[in-house]
Amino acid sequence: MGKLKAIGRLLFFAFGAIFYITRYLILVPFLGPNVDRGIRLRKEFTNIFFPPLGIQLEVFGDMPEGGGLLVCNHRSYLDPFLLLKDVDAMPVGKVEVLTWPIIGTAAKVSGAIFVDRRNPESRQKAREDITKAVKDGYFIINYAEGTTHSEAQTINFKPGMFRDAAQEGFPIIPVALDYQYNSDYFVGDDTFVPHFLSCFAKPKTKVRVFYGEAIRGDDADSLCEATRATIDQQLTIIRQDWHKG
Repeated sequence: MGKLKAIGRLLFFAFGAIFYITRYLILVPFLGPNVDRGIRLRKEFTNIFFPPLGIQLEVFGDMPEGGGLLVCNHRSYLDPFLLLKDVDAMPVGKVEVLTWPIIGTAAKVSGAIFVDRRNPESRQKAREDITKAVKDGYFIINYAEGTTHSEAQTINFKPGMFRDAAQEGFPIIPVALDYQYNSDYFVGDDTFVPHFLSCFAKPKTKVRVFYGEAIRGDDADSLCEATRATIDQQLTIIRQDWHKG
């Protein structure tokens, strides 16, 4: 029964995503591309589709406002949706995501910024796009670790965005995110469809997200250390009740 439920949820997610992508694309020839419209539709999609998928999200801390960098630890392809449910933001992802069925197209049409980390020109272009977006008042979701993993605490942060934040004076919002079960992590050689079916075969997928207070400064190393320390501390805290259970 669990596998049948997961297949039903996958089809539900797929057709729902296609519906919202189509809604956006139909309007493009008449109204042109529009980031705000994409963000609005994405937010609507996540709020409608989380309950049927069994995603049980608990949010702690104050919801950020005013634009800046949301620096989050990274567990799964589901991570950005958990933040986009409540925050008007643009995710930053690796260019390979563009090849993923449904998710890649959905991200592209709704304002995501993609980067090929092996390509210096792509990295520079992404940083320029991020800087412009923050100056325009948007939040950017940044995974400073650069990859998903299953470690209890964060792994090494990439320094690039902290340098830009220090130089431009952007606020950094530390975001700690974790799933109740490590099997929900999308890591290593996992592929999308098998992982989705495994993850969503169970009745509930429980996730917790913590938004920290804004961190500002003109020293990139200090910003990085403070952000990582906050996330590591909260990763321990948000799992305490699950461990007790």
